[in-house]
Amino acid sequence: MSNFKMIFKMYREIIRLDKKILPVAFLNAVITATKPFVNIYFTAKIVSLLASGADFKSIISYIIVAVILGFAFNYAGSLSDDYYQVLHTTLYDKEDFKMAEKIFHTEYEALEDNHFRETIHKHEEASASRWARFSYYVWTSQVFISGVYTLAVSIIMIMPLLKIGFTKTGETFFEKPIFLISLIGVIAVMGVVMLLIAIKINKSYLEANEAYATLDRLFYSFIGLFADYKTGKEIRVYKEQELISHIATDKILTDGEDTLKKISMRTAKTSSFVAIMGAMVAFGVYVFIGVKGNFGLFSIGSLVMYCGAFMQIINGIMQIANTLGKLAEILPLAKVYFEIIEHEDNKEYGTAKLNFDTFEIEFKNVSFKYPSASTYALENINLTVKNGERLAVVGRNGSGKTTFIKLMCRLYDATEGEILINGINVKEYSKQSIVKLYSVVFQDFQIFSIPLKDNICAGDDCDTNRLHICLENSNVLERVMQMPEKENTYLYKDISENGVEISGGEAQKLALARALYKDSPVVILDEPTAALDPLAENEIYNRFNSFVDNKTAIYISHRLSSCIFCNRIAVFDKARLVETGTHQELLNKNGKYSELWNAQAQYYIS
Repeated sequence: MSNFKMIFKMYREIIRLDKKILPVAFLNAVITATKPFVNIYFTAKIVSLLASGADFKSIISYIIVAVILGFAFNYAGSLSDDYYQVLHTTLYDKEDFKMAEKIFHTEYEALEDNHFRETIHKHEEASASRWARFSYYVWTSQVFISGVYTLAVSIIMIMPLLKIGFTKTGETFFEKPIFLISLIGVIAVMGVVMLLIAIKINKSYLEANEAYATLDRLFYSFIGLFADYKTGKEIRVYKEQELISHIATDKILTDGEDTLKKISMRTAKTSSFVAIMGAMVAFGVYVFIGVKGNFGLFSIGSLVMYCGAFMQIINGIMQIANTLGKLAEILPLAKVYFEIIEHEDNKEYGTAKLNFDTFEIEFKNVSFKYPSASTYALENINLTVKNGERLAVVGRNGSGKTTFIKLMCRLYDATEGEILINGINVKEYSKQSIVKLYSVVFQDFQIFSIPLKDNICAGDDCDTNRLHICLENSNVLERVMQMPEKENTYLYKDISENGVEISGGEAQKLALARALYKDSPVVILDEPTAALDPLAENEIYNRFNSFVDNKTAIYISHRLSSCIFCNRIAVFDKARLVETGTHQELLNKNGKYSELWNAQAQYYIS
């Protein structure tokens, strides 16, 4: 029952994506399935006319009609198939677009959830390796309809023969109705056996394909490593080619080859068994028709028609069995698709709007655990960020600094306690207000393979003067002006072969420029200068600090020397806020900040 529900659910989704493709697919199935019967019927008629000595005019008229109908069906079939192929491709794209749109609008916390990420990975892998798409299901539906139609028309065509088989008796076994009953029973049993075999073949194929897909992914991931200049240095310096070759290539040639051999042998054995069954049934059909024809119970033309119709019955049964067998592969992957599409975010937003002129952000007894984590990433944090303040956030790796920023931006909600803006819980504000409040440069920022200006303006209509000011303040304008198309230059070569490769430091400067261009009241920099040398970092901070003079700025940095100009420093350690104060106040306390400062200061040259 659950499988039937999933099948109807898939059809509803296909109709939502494209209302035309199912009618076109079914029409194409009927046209394709009808063509053999046109040939069978007219061949039988022409043979009957020839056997009865009909005049040439009658024979030639049937031949002309057969040729015209054959041409018409071929032409109609070609048109419908071409149109179906167009819809097939667009359905593929529409499914991709809906999936991308769903993931794009899904809350960030879901994207970091291990289960949700694994589900997305399953869908991507299945789509790439097994055609686990709605377009594939439409194709199987088309073949199924063709099989059902073929079976139905074939049975209608042989009805007179069945009547003869049940009413005309003789002395031998082959002349009696029991032979026809036995023959029909064997065909029915063959259909069931073929269905079970098809299900088994597809299940084995699915399991083998999953095993091979894992090896395939391993192989191509290593191919990507070889081709990527970012990893090429380490591979060559440490002579890792042999290691990679052993891990990837050898496993493909051994485990992968064994997997393919197993599935090939299984398929060959079962296909041979089905072929033998089909040959035995065909032999029985020919014996039955031959015996009845030998007694003159029907004409030679009817004999041709009945033989053709019986063979189409076998063909229809094979089509139905094969397509039903595909469900073992299709249904589990469809469930993965719907699990992603039907994912609902639990996060709710209010309708309150922020006053961006004056505000205060307060963490009040805030604790946070990541989903499925056993320990706190932040514990009992109490901190207020005042309007226009410069706050530095420091601490060792894993102390909770980035998590603090994620909670502030409401990428996650606090597990305990509350976050207030102007005394109001952050959950009461609209999503748009929260988004407009912050400009953030995360340590894992992304620069995309699109024109440089689109990276900075982030989809808005680009103000060139404002863009140049932001590039200047992030100390990258001169580099941009040297590019072939200046701010219109594509970055990297993924999309444009004329794209410009930029260094890690240049990418960080562009990320800073993007934060400046957004012009939000609160600017947050999470390790924004990790790829820059100390002199470049100092220049960036001086420029940036003057540019955000009227804004609230929060800096996360491991280089404590960059925190001196801040009004206040918050020190995190082991998920707790352990100290706050100015640089000098914290040094005088001789606590955690002083320990971190002295650990770095011993390497400075005075």
